[in-house]
Amino acid sequence: MKFRLATLEDLELIIELRLQLLKDEGQEASSSIVDQVKVFFENQFASNQYVQWFVEQGNEVMATGAIQFIAFPPSYFNPTGIRGYIANMYTLPEHRNKGIARKLLQQLEAEAKARNVKHLFLIASEMGKPLYKKYG
Repeated sequence: MKFRLATLEDLELIIELRLQLLKDEGQEASSSIVDQVKVFFENQFASNQYVQWFVEQGNEVMATGAIQFIAFPPSYFNPTGIRGYIANMYTLPEHRNKGIARKLLQQLEAEAKARNVKHLFLIASEMGKPLYKKYG
């Protein structure tokens, strides 16, 4: 198992995984968002405010997760104001419950720490809540 930073060259795979994540969360599939998803990720990669990781075994992607770095007004506990929003967490069904998402969260935390970002947050899906609660 290895971790790899996604690049714009991975755009089609990122879109595919994002759409599968939405379906697995119970959203009704529609081709009407494909263009918007593509533009979103193109803009995010260009901004350097978004980092997405893949977890791979051989040439197979088993999971993915990202951090979007967002500027908030500075505060005493966060003088830079930068916070990391954990997003796009997805593990392919056949690789779930093997600790991969937990290791991916550790990788995302390390990414935030390397950027001196100490405050991370997320919006958990029902499927993801047990992982995040267990992770703390």
